[in-house]
Amino acid sequence: MTIIRQSSLTDQSQPVSSSEFEGQIDEVVRGGVSPARKPQAEGGSEVGTGSANALLRQLAGNTFEEVDRLIDELQRLRVHLQSEGQRVQREIVKYAQLSQAAMKSTKVIAEGMSQLQSGAEISR
Repeated sequence: MTIIRQSSLTDQSQPVSSSEFEGQIDEVVRGGVSPARKPQAEGGSEVGTGSANALLRQLAGNTFEEVDRLIDELQRLRVHLQSEGQRVQREIVKYAQLSQAAMKSTKVIAEGMSQLQSGAEISR
């Protein structure tokens, strides 16, 4: 899957520590229910809801893009497997036809050999 780097998820003008990152996620999950646990930025000011919303949009966007890529890849693999299955079926049919032709040839050769042997015994 995709590794999401912390620096790519936040506003580039404000560096965010891992505890602040977790706080932003908690804030998004709780929906702002617990105002006492609002994360603080390094400068002491509160992290706004806008950055939490941006964080959520980026997380969701990356996830949806990854799911779309996986779906596309699985569809390509399905098409490839179907075409390979059809190719294998054609090869099996060819093998069966070749096997039947070989058996008929062997039978004809065996009959010819037996006629030669019986003809040779009669001539003695």
